[in-house]
Formats: sequence, structure tokens, C-alpha cells
Amino acid sequence: MAGQRNCDSVVTAGRMSKANEFFAAAERLGEEMPNAAGDLYVDAGIAASDVICCIRLGVHSNTGSHSEAVAMLKRADGGSERHLNVLLNLKNKAAYTHQHLTAVELKKMNRAAEHLVEAAKRALAARG
Repeated sequence: MAGQRNCDSVVTAGRMSKANEFFAAAERLGEEMPNAAGDLYVDAGIAASDVICCIRLGVHSNTGSHSEAVAMLKRADGGSERHLNVLLNLKNKAAYTHQHLTAVELKKMNRAAEHLVEAAKRALAARG
């Protein structure tokens, strides 16, 4: 189907590697560079969501459409889509506006990304 990428073990492992890398980099930047950290949390959450979809659905979204990615994640792991929504709703502020993320917003992004990365790790472990 258009807008979806088939997943194999190479794609899944690559997306998990990026989820871990982006999350670790965001953690290092933290409150010293909140906008950069926030943007990396978004990238970590998207990559982790791709892993979850790969494992549960055999495909992940590659259209760039946030609404499609959220809907696909909801099918793959109902409840996790709210964490992706948190990240996507703050993405514009972090990356594309003159406004800076607040400490509270950055903490919300941290928790949302952490949930998605951990859910992706659990999905990988369950797959065996």
C-alpha cells in the first residue's frame, strides 16, 4: 500500500538503533538545549513507533503524514498513540517557531519518548 514501508529485520533493527540514539542524545542535551532535545525526542518517538508498527503490522508509515502514523500506531499498540501525539503536538514549537520549550514541556516530551522507546524494546523482546 502507498505510504507504507514493508519491514524486515534490517529495517526494524535500524529504526530501533535510531530510536535509542536520538533518545540518548536528547537526554545528554537536556535542559541546556531544550529545543534541540525536544526535536530529538520527537525523532526517537517516531523511530520507536516505526519499530512497534513493524513488529505488530509488518509495515510502518513513510508518508510524513503525522495523522497516518498516529492511526497506524493506534492499530499496532492502542494507547501508545497518545504519547506520539504529545511529541508531534510540541514538534512545531521546538523546531519551527521562535518560542522555546518550557521545562514542563520538555519533561512531557521526555516521558512520551521514553514510553515509546520502552514499548518498542518490549515488542522486540516479545517477538524473540
